[in-house]
Amino acid sequence: MTESIVDAVAPSVAATGAVSPRKVFWATWFGWMLDGFDSSMYGYILVGALSELLPASGIEPSKANIGIYGGLLFSIFMLGWACSMVWGWAADRYGRVRIMCWTVLVYSLFTALCGLATGIVMFALFRFVAGFGIGGEWAAGTPLLQESVPENTRVRLAGWLHTATPTGLFLAAAVTLLIGGTLGWRGMFLLGILPALLIAYLRSNIPEPEGSASREPPSISALFAGDQARTTWAAALMMACIIFGLWSSNFWAPTVIATKLVAAGASPAHAQEMGAVAGLITNVGTLIGCFLVPWITGWLGSRRRTAVLFFIGGLISVVVCYEVAIEWLDSLVLFMALLPVLGFFTNGVFGLFTIWLPEMFPSVLRGSGSGFAFSMGRVLGAAGPTLIGALAARTGSFPLAISMLSLIYVIGLPLIALAPETAGKPLAK
Repeated sequence: MTESIVDAVAPSVAATGAVSPRKVFWATWFGWMLDGFDSSMYGYILVGALSELLPASGIEPSKANIGIYGGLLFSIFMLGWACSMVWGWAADRYGRVRIMCWTVLVYSLFTALCGLATGIVMFALFRFVAGFGIGGEWAAGTPLLQESVPENTRVRLAGWLHTATPTGLFLAAAVTLLIGGTLGWRGMFLLGILPALLIAYLRSNIPEPEGSASREPPSISALFAGDQARTTWAAALMMACIIFGLWSSNFWAPTVIATKLVAAGASPAHAQEMGAVAGLITNVGTLIGCFLVPWITGWLGSRRRTAVLFFIGGLISVVVCYEVAIEWLDSLVLFMALLPVLGFFTNGVFGLFTIWLPEMFPSVLRGSGSGFAFSMGRVLGAAGPTLIGALAARTGSFPLAISMLSLIYVIGLPLIALAPETAGKPLAK
């Protein structure tokens, strides 16, 4: 049934067909944007969803339990995302476009099913499978873009590809503000079925990059042989650091604001709206960061130096936002004013890796290598949200817990030196 949906919605464009770089960019961009929408709206409706699902499962919806189970569900989603490394191997073997269609179908269907969950276990299962689909879209879509556009525009377009994620976060926040109260948390998740409409466009308009399909890629073991092993593990561990840092920092901003406002006597509805506003403000900085990454890498002349800049900036911005503005000064106004800086460093850094990560692997291993690095990074980074929830429950402070875990960026600095410098080099064949 699902195979016919993916393969028969429209005839696939022949691999030899010409397609403009602009068309490939926007097709992959919209896929990643809708990923961002689906994956981020959970943060805006977390309190409402768990306030209903926890009692339905016999669990008290206390502040501590919402923190613990909210973090656990973040981690379950990310583990599903982590298991998606199989999609990269499939994209190398069966083609970028074909596998991208499958990933869109999986994540859109199971995001919508989250809106029908009747208990916390069912909800966790649907979140896991939705994460599995979302993770695969990057492994197929990023190599598709890099291999389909001219070399003189490749770096710029690859860097801009990640502007799709904050745009999706913007969209999720805007929908929450405008109609979230009307739709409720279930209606918000049901909107997740909309990305499935992208499948027909992909199959009918975007050809496979030349030589990317119907070939026998090397064994996965080639990723861990010789010099390639160092590259593979350096990429995966760097991704673990930035994913851990991201999901342990700015994605908690709406929850921090909502819980603080509710504790001060604000209504849950107002607290949710202000959480959505925080998401919008944060993503202004993320968009600016992703847009500027191609020029920053060119100005510094090095992928490694650019990574160092963002890692140090990530550490400083997390500590200043959460420990200084919230914990020490107790100022929501200052916290929200600093959120664009937080988004610039902790999320804008992914714009660098949409450029750098595919450059680290040859064409026959590009999907597998990129997918493994991103997915293994999620496996290791998945501990972040759970640790935040547990530390917040133990210390009584989300900001303190978040600030403590920002040290992950310090751990990541030595890993940058292990990755190959690819600046100024054409994409490997």
